[in-house]
Amino acid sequence: MKVALQVAANFGGTGLGYISYQAALGIRNAGMLARVTCTSHEKTDICDDIITDVPSVGALSLIVPRRIANRLGTDGLLRQNYFGFVASRKCRGCDIVHGYTGQMLETIRAAKRSGAHCVVDRPNTHVNFLKRALESEHKKYGVSFAPYRASQIRRETEELRDCDAIVTCSEFARQTMITEGLDEEKIHVVPYGVDLDLFTPQPRDDDVFRVVFVGLICLRKGVQYLLEAWEHLALQDAELILRGHLLDDAVGVINHYRKRCRFAIRPHTDNMEDLRRLYNSASICVFPSVEDGFGMVVTEAMACNRPVLVTEHMGAADIVVDGVDGFIVPPANAETIKERIHYLYQNRSSSLGRHGRERVAGLTWDAYRAGLLSVYEKLT
Repeated sequence: MKVALQVAANFGGTGLGYISYQAALGIRNAGMLARVTCTSHEKTDICDDIITDVPSVGALSLIVPRRIANRLGTDGLLRQNYFGFVASRKCRGCDIVHGYTGQMLETIRAAKRSGAHCVVDRPNTHVNFLKRALESEHKKYGVSFAPYRASQIRRETEELRDCDAIVTCSEFARQTMITEGLDEEKIHVVPYGVDLDLFTPQPRDDDVFRVVFVGLICLRKGVQYLLEAWEHLALQDAELILRGHLLDDAVGVINHYRKRCRFAIRPHTDNMEDLRRLYNSASICVFPSVEDGFGMVVTEAMACNRPVLVTEHMGAADIVVDGVDGFIVPPANAETIKERIHYLYQNRSSSLGRHGRERVAGLTWDAYRAGLLSVYEKLT
């Protein structure tokens, strides 16, 4: 069996680049990896000879100048179409093609002509669920929303409908797809792994009550509700740290709360040892997303035996036991976040979260790779 993997990201980097690299390792170790198509790649132990980079900036400027594409809002769509067009030609002769939503439509059409199977990987909830969640938050906070264009929704909907199998990372994400009418038999939940050798418990070097958030600082990740809760808590000898890229839609919220309460924003880092130290310095790690297909930061914090707070709209809630590993709260609910943080502030000797590492012990990247191979076997 020959498998082609395609990802419009920096293969071996962060985000999808890291996840797709973990997938490629499993496929290679099974002796099935024939081709990787990506936009760029880091130096990894995957042979460069089977990796094809598809840099899109130069090629697209020949079709539509970048400034015009940005003004029309078609830049992202053009890039997806171009990447998909090239990638579809790199999978010839393969039995299975595995790629990510928004990047697979051309490949699915080519695979149907050649008799290959297509696996579409959806790291988030169904696009319609995600769109509704974002529209609601942007409207609530007076932020102009750049909605998913009809063409983009149609593209992703067709991919999920026409592929042979869908891989997603949580039961929560799977249920949003079933609600949208997709065949539940072809939707497979394969949770992401966590590096248990890297993310390990370490002793704290202070006793400050510290609340930590890691991730994109944006409305989708729910930082607006964490900040609202933090303002009302007004805790003494406590600090809140937000670590990650600040996106445009949250700038107004950040500026609003800067005048009302104290918190620190630290820039995104790719240094995982820095993240491990940050998790271990936390009294609680709070991830209040209004939509999140999984949330690897949750399992990373749990591997460090830190209590976590997640919402019902996060895939990682599949793993957290409420009241044992931390708290599961309704989405978009600052009051409940405030109550849960205040509980830990008053009960610092609580055993909450101290066995999180045991909870995530089975979520290894080996288990993730085995899950993908099981999906392939079912197809063939």
